[in-house]
Amino acid sequence: MSLIGEKIKERRTLSQWTQEVLAQKMETTKHVISNWERGVANPDHKQIAMLANVFEVTADYLLGLTEYPEPQFRDPFGQIYFLPAIDYSFIRGASWDLVKLLDSGIDLSINDELLPLEDKRLLSALVEQTISRIQQVRQQMKEEEENKRHSNDDTLF
Repeated sequence: MSLIGEKIKERRTLSQWTQEVLAQKMETTKHVISNWERGVANPDHKQIAMLANVFEVTADYLLGLTEYPEPQFRDPFGQIYFLPAIDYSFIRGASWDLVKLLDSGIDLSINDELLPLEDKRLLSALVEQTISRIQQVRQQMKEEEENKRHSNDDTLF
């Protein structure tokens, strides 16, 4: 068994996951996980980063470069800092883009219930449609106000 295979098996069993559960989280098959754990194959660099994210450990720990599994750097949402899995472009100083936040991959919850991906997609579409409609109404109101002003200007002459 390879060192990384040992670490994968160790973290999987600590998490009380079967190989099938880990395979689902990694978007691969149980056979791939089994091969990694037995040292028959090794994950590539992207899979190592994904494993680190899934297990909430550093890639260095999985590779045996450190004995400290806990990441030293986390973002404001508790995500591991060095992984590119989440797009933080929704943060613009003190304001956040709601649609990008919904689409970012960050776990969101309402009343301590995690929102499923499909619900976040529906919310994102609903927010976009609502904002678009609000902008249309504002534009119509602005045009009506301008027309009213122009008609008042015409009656003065």
